[in-house]
Amino acid sequence: MTNEELIEALNLALAQEHACAIRYATHAATITGPYAEPIAERLNEISADEVDHAAKLRERILALGGEPTLDVSTEDLTPASKLKDILRINIDEENHAIEMYQRILNAVPQKNAILYQTLQELIRDEQEHLEELENLKD
Repeated sequence: MTNEELIEALNLALAQEHACAIRYATHAATITGPYAEPIAERLNEISADEVDHAAKLRERILALGGEPTLDVSTEDLTPASKLKDILRINIDEENHAIEMYQRILNAVPQKNAILYQTLQELIRDEQEHLEELENLKD
């Protein structure tokens, strides 16, 4: 993957992180049901994680000489208010994010250890989110 292709892939990931932060915060605000309050709290925490992911991606894009996008991935902005729907949507999105980051990671030159480590951290965070959401399904 060329430097330009890597920047493009990271910017697509950044647009997704922008959308994920919005989606989680909105789902937290709209969730209803008997367990809404503690789940909304966790969704807000995940939203904050996604904001942090976006910041890390911006740093790496700039380090590669690129310009971080201001775009938001509209594909990742699915509304929901029922727990079942919120979990389904976010589980799908976490799986998508893990796959996306793994593809980018596989294309990172070994000499770029900081980007490699950053992507590993993002994958780890997304897997943690996925496990938590999966556990809420039961």
